[in-house]
Amino acid sequence: MNNFKTACTTLFLTFCIATSAFALNPSRTYETLPDKLGMKYTTEKVKTNDGEAELNAWYFPANTKTTQLVLMVHCGEGNMADYLNRVQLFQNTANVVIFDYRGFGESSDFEIDNNMYIYPHFQDDLESMIAHCVKNHTETFDLYGWGIGGGLSLGIGYGNAAIKKIIADTPFLSMEDLEKRFSAWDEPMEVPFAGYEKKYEPSSTVTMTPGNKLEGVKIIIGSNGVLYKLDDMVTLQKSAPKMIDKDIYVVKNPDNIDNFDADKEVYTKVLLDFLDK
Repeated sequence: MNNFKTACTTLFLTFCIATSAFALNPSRTYETLPDKLGMKYTTEKVKTNDGEAELNAWYFPANTKTTQLVLMVHCGEGNMADYLNRVQLFQNTANVVIFDYRGFGESSDFEIDNNMYIYPHFQDDLESMIAHCVKNHTETFDLYGWGIGGGLSLGIGYGNAAIKKIIADTPFLSMEDLEKRFSAWDEPMEVPFAGYEKKYEPSSTVTMTPGNKLEGVKIIIGSNGVLYKLDDMVTLQKSAPKMIDKDIYVVKNPDNIDNFDADKEVYTKVLLDFLDK
């Protein structure tokens, strides 16, 4: 009986941790600014296309002169200051831009419900950032996103003429698919059917014509994911076999922590090797 209780408790805690991992959890305070880590950067303010918000972004020049650029799209946990270690991954070979969605960091005010998986407004945020990078930095560049950022990167970047390569770590598939998966949970999360464009849902967008500069997509998934599994990503890859690398990177992650934290050395190598191809 004690073993049964222990197993149930472990399962419950795992579920709670996994659920919190998908919740939007914005922080308005930048706990560590880049200059505290010796990182050179400039702050950029980006008006959104819908005219309703101004996004806060940081631009990091590469350690050597280059026109290569990576636009990073985070998971909706904390704010961009929490991901400076990921910025550093690319700085030997590329300039980096990272930004906060509305409601996060020092971007415009926007009420966030922690039980909402994603907001349709974030589509506009990423589209606005892509347009900003084209206008102010370079005509073509790469996208790297994880969690909701992975789904946004794949959904919006796939057909965009400015995007060369996309790295999507645990992308969602569609709003319908998310609702179905969440409905089995004791406390299901909400998804925004109204306002979320189907053409930007990854399961739909990868069946469309890719952007004319797109060279490839790399998918990453954890070995013990709660929401999505390897089979889900294989199905996604088969929808666009010429563009999505069939060598899906499966992170050995029995504790279901952030895939980057599970194995930083191998994770970094996979990302850089893909972008250098």
